[in-house]
Amino acid sequence: MTIRNCLLAFAMPITVLAGLSIAMPVARAADDACAQSGKQSKAPGWDVAGRLAQREDCLAGRGRAYRDGVTQGVQQRVQSGRNTVNAVRNMPQTQMDRVRAAGTAEQNSLNALSQKTRADAASVLTGGL
Repeated sequence: MTIRNCLLAFAMPITVLAGLSIAMPVARAADDACAQSGKQSKAPGWDVAGRLAQREDCLAGRGRAYRDGVTQGVQQRVQSGRNTVNAVRNMPQTQMDRVRAAGTAEQNSLNALSQKTRADAASVLTGGL
């Protein structure tokens, strides 16, 4: 065996151990974050890949929930804006309808007053008979 092969054979386990030493805190942090969100890790402590997969699922779920919340908020704001625009566009028609209704009510009261006045005038002219 050459020195290069010996070094490679020695370096491989160290690389794997270094990778595990980096992955272990990430997996523990994943367990903590998912535990706070209500999902408990079912993977044993030594199953780093399983815990990281669960962490990925947990984060993906949290990301979907955040996206759905943002999407719903945007849709509500858009609908509110559309309602406001429609209210502004319909305002002249609404005001016109209000004026027409007031004019109709005034005309009805004037008609009632004219009928009462005619009746009173007829009563005066006929002498109350």
